[in-house]
Amino acid sequence: MGTPVFWAGLLALVGLAALITIGVAGRALHGQAAETPAIRIPLPAFELTDQRGARFGLEQLRGRVWIADFIFTTCPTVCPKLTQRMKEIEHRGRDLGDALHLLTFTVDPENDTPAVLAAYAASQQLPLERWTLLTGPLDQIESTVLDGFKIAMGKKESSPGLFSIFHGERLVLVDQQGVIRGYYEANDDGLDTILRDAGALVKSR
Repeated sequence: MGTPVFWAGLLALVGLAALITIGVAGRALHGQAAETPAIRIPLPAFELTDQRGARFGLEQLRGRVWIADFIFTTCPTVCPKLTQRMKEIEHRGRDLGDALHLLTFTVDPENDTPAVLAAYAASQQLPLERWTLLTGPLDQIESTVLDGFKIAMGKKESSPGLFSIFHGERLVLVDQQGVIRGYYEANDDGLDTILRDAGALVKSR
């Protein structure tokens, strides 16, 4: 059993087993990438106001996969980063065409009027044929963001008489029927995953 022939045969068998394992794992990963996300949270109907001053809501999004984020235009920290990440998604997702839409909700509707959102979109060079920015009465925004998306938002007193706005930083993927299919970090891995899942939803029609 100690002959060179024995050891050569054993190494060949180990190598073959490794190749089979890699092949199976590769097929499993490939299959996983094609699957649609399992999470399903139906969104309640909403109707808000877009950057043009027109009514826009869940009904206008029927039949399209869409990705939402939550910002306010005067935010100096995380919001510019979220907008940049959404711009990356728009650029990388162009092969999906009109089947993928982007939505930005303000969490500061008292200041972010339609005109302010339009100016913000222009300053950020957002492609408004594939991207909508939404505002509306505070109670409707809170109902949509807090109760519908399950995303945190609000104001807290940072010092006497001064308030700071806080909000969740996750990106949300919604399918053609208005059902939430996933929450994603706005980092490199999160963008890769949300684009993969969005593509799987588009192809599942």
